[in-house]
Parts: sequence; C-alpha cells; structure tokens
Amino acid sequence: MNLARRLARPAILALEPFDLGNREVSSDAILLDANESPFGPLSGGNLAAGVNRYPEPQPQRLRAAMASLYGVAPEHFLVTRGGDDAIDLLCRTFLRGAEDKVAVTSPSFSAYAHFARAQGAGVVDIPLTATFDLDPDVVIKRVKGEPHTKLLFLCTPNNPTGNAVDPVAILRLADALPDVMILADEAYLEFSDTPSLVAEAVARPNLLVLKTLSKAFALAGARVGGLVGPADTLEIVARALPPYPLPTPSIAAALDALQPARRAVHRERIAQLLAERERIAPLLRQSPYVRKVYPSAGNFLFLETEDTDRLAARLSAEGIRVRYRPKAAPGGIRLTVGTPAENDAALAAFGVVVERSARRTAEIARDTKETRIALAVDLDRAEPRQIATGIPYYDHMLDQVAAHGGFSLVLSCEGDLEIDPHHSIEDVAIALGQGLKAALGDKRGIGRFGFALPMDETSAQVLIDLSGRPFCRFEGEFAATHVGDFPTEMTPHVFRSLADSLGAAIHVKVAGENDHHKVEACFKAFGRALRQALAIEGKSEALPSTKGML
Repeated sequence: MNLARRLARPAILALEPFDLGNREVSSDAILLDANESPFGPLSGGNLAAGVNRYPEPQPQRLRAAMASLYGVAPEHFLVTRGGDDAIDLLCRTFLRGAEDKVAVTSPSFSAYAHFARAQGAGVVDIPLTATFDLDPDVVIKRVKGEPHTKLLFLCTPNNPTGNAVDPVAILRLADALPDVMILADEAYLEFSDTPSLVAEAVARPNLLVLKTLSKAFALAGARVGGLVGPADTLEIVARALPPYPLPTPSIAAALDALQPARRAVHRERIAQLLAERERIAPLLRQSPYVRKVYPSAGNFLFLETEDTDRLAARLSAEGIRVRYRPKAAPGGIRLTVGTPAENDAALAAFGVVVERSARRTAEIARDTKETRIALAVDLDRAEPRQIATGIPYYDHMLDQVAAHGGFSLVLSCEGDLEIDPHHSIEDVAIALGQGLKAALGDKRGIGRFGFALPMDETSAQVLIDLSGRPFCRFEGEFAATHVGDFPTEMTPHVFRSLADSLGAAIHVKVAGENDHHKVEACFKAFGRALRQALAIEGKSEALPSTKGML
C-alpha cells in the first residue's frame, strides 16, 4: 500500500477533491465557470518588488485599507488568503474532529463541507426550499437537534444559485443559536443591493462576515480576503494562521487595487456586469436548451437546462467554460457574467442569436511619484460621466469634453495638489489621451477629422486629425492667471499632452474677452471635434486613410 495512504488520516482519505472543472490556462478560452471578474487588475506597479523579504504576518496597511473599505476598524478585520482560507481557518480553529459538527445549507458553496470533513467533523446538511431560499425555522430546528454543532455557514448571496439572503433572517438565526458561530459569506455582496452584516458582526459574539477581493476587485489570482468580527474572536482565529500567510505580490496587488483613485472604475465595472446580467438573463430564457433562469444577486446566473450533454458539446467546441451543477438542479449550470463579447459568444453557443457589435472601450491605470490615475472610457456610450481630479474646474472641463464628445468617462486622480495642480492636470490629459487611443483600436470606420464653437463673445475652433502623428498648435492668450482653481497657462499644455498621448494633430484657436468663456469654449469645441472624429461612418470596416493605415 502507498505510504501516504497508510499514514493519512481517514478523514483526508474520505475527502473528494474539489470539483474545479478544467482550469488549464488557455489564451483562447472564454472562462465563464469560476465567477471571476472578466477584467484585469487595475495595477500600475511592479508587483514582484520586495519578494526577497518575508511579508508582514498581518499586513497592516492592507488590513487598514480593507477595514476602511468595509467600514470597520482594523482590529475588527483579519486578512486571509482569499475566502477559502478564512473558511478553513474557522474549521481548524473550532472543530475537534468527529465530536464536532458544522451546519451547511444545500445547494451552496462546497468548500464549507469540504474543510469541515478535512478536520474529521460531521456535516449537518440542511436543504434550501424548492426555490433555493433559506427557511430560518427549518435551520433553527435542525441545528438545535444536532448536538455539538459549532459552525453554521451561510452564503449571501448564495453560490451557485444566486439567491439573495435577507439579513434579518441571518440575525434571527444568530439570536436563536447563541452557542453556534455563524459565518455570513458575503463574497458576492457587491453585486447585490442587500445590506452588509459587517456592523452587526463587530458587535455580536457569534457572527462573522467573510469578504474577498476576488470578485468585485478582479484579484481572484492574488487570493486576498478576510473576516470581519469581534477583535477577541479574530485574535483567536489568527492563531491558526501560518507565519506569513499572504505573498508580497498579493499584498501589493491588493493595495494597488484599493487605492481611492481606483474605486470609481471598480464601481463602473460592477455596474457593467450588473447591466450585462440583466441583459443576458431574458435572452437565455429564449434558448432551446434552457428550462429556467433563476434570479441572481451575484455575478453569475444559475440555469436549469435540458439536452445538457449536447449543450456541453456546443460550449466545449466554442471554448466556453461553465460550471456544471447537476446536484443542485437537473441540468444545473452556473454561468459567470463576462464581458459583452464573452456573453454574446456564450449566448450563441446556447442557440440565441444576438447582433454582435465591437465595443470601443478602454481602462487605464497610470501611477507616477506625483499622481495615481484610473479611468474607464466607452466611446459608444454617453453615460456615465464621473470625474474627480481634485481640481473642480478641471473636472467641469473634462466633463464638457466627454459630454460633447458623446462618450462615457469615469476618471479619478490622486495628485500632489499640495504642491500645485500642474502634475495632476498634465498626467490626467496624458491618461485620457492613452485611453482614447486604446479605445479607438485600429480606427476603422471613424470620421477621423473634426469643429468651431461660439460661446457668448468668445469663439473657439478646434481642428483634429486622429492620424497617429502627434502635433499640437494653440493660438490664444489669457489675461487671468486662474479660472477657479485651474491655471489658465495649463490650457495649451492640456491639448499638447492630449495630442502626444492620443497620437493626433490638434489645432486650437480661441479669441474673446472672458477667460472663463475662452477656456471652456476650448474644451467644449474639443469635445465636439472628438464627436465627429470618433463617430463611425458608413461601413465600420473602412479605414479613413488612402495609405491603408493610421
């Protein structure tokens, strides 16, 4: 007999491995199986720096940042290696083996029972209702009828079914089961309008809340999560942690993602995924393979399917990975919400015909020693427009550019404004140009050129050529040193920075008497010029150049 098999604990030999599907890395696969974010991490730094040193056992900056994110004091947050580690920690801390039990609802996240069984503990399986809802009366009765039940795991919203769980029901369980430690797993709460239980967790001795950066913050591969609860409880749980639980690159990636300048783009990403969830759910109901689409409060949809083997073959042939959950429901499939293009491909595999259109979008994360900037731009959508540079008049001008340009812009900047606005104004213009250039892609079908604009006594003319060749000419003078908190001398500099990073020829000419009007007219006219230049004209595959390239 194999030596490892002879020496292993019986509880380990009895464990079934996690059903993670085929997670072989493939550049052409569409990964809609693991509820990850389809977006890359918002990072501008070198994540490998400092790996020659051990990290902090409990990284204080990250602990403070995550505690702030969830609205609790640092002593009420324990950083863990993702949510799975937090679940394992609770099992290792509180379960003594066969004499102890955990309670789980089913169907739900399989890791709860897995880690309990790894400790040799018993599992009390409490079925959800026929519609996958939590019945507190049933849970209370079952748990009270099972001596030595120490832990109760609740996924809210539930995975894989997507059900929202009423916080009132969880608090009722906490009141009724004072000797049971309850974990409210809020891994998907950012995609729900359900209130968090973190405020209750810090005040109740038998309630903990699990949080993770895997889903909403696009850090599934970094494995960063944590527990919210009373400080004395977390101190005991932390004793089961290894000496250095989080790798340095994971800590760096998480701190990068949690910068205030990144938050607006993360919120916009969540909004996009929610919009896609609402778009594809009714379309999936039209599929000949789908019997039912359940309501979801997560970044995924749970489906009941028929002719599932044939559907699986279609999905596999298209390189689309989903999670099959036949134990949860007949033909059960959990489908992660991806990007619009990924979702369209999945719909086609499900036999739903949708008109596909290329999305001209881009995200930029740009960090220097002077500024930290994140932006998201969508050239084919007019909303949202959310701009925060720390310079209100500049925010107003950039909003004018996006509004008159007809595109969505979400932009945040943290800069060294205590010195002066120069670096923030310049770097934001560079990042905006980079974002527009990336969103334009190969520029096929665009108008390329564009605009003169009168504003009261002022006239402004902006000529633009998205040629790929940067050049800027600015004609105009300002008598005032500032308009609001914006230095007027930076106006030509903004357009020069945009020309360089966008790769465009930009000519600006402005004349008038009121400097406020003159600055604003320049930005408005630039927005109007962009509207013409960015617009798709005629055949979208046509390239507006006789050279055959831009």
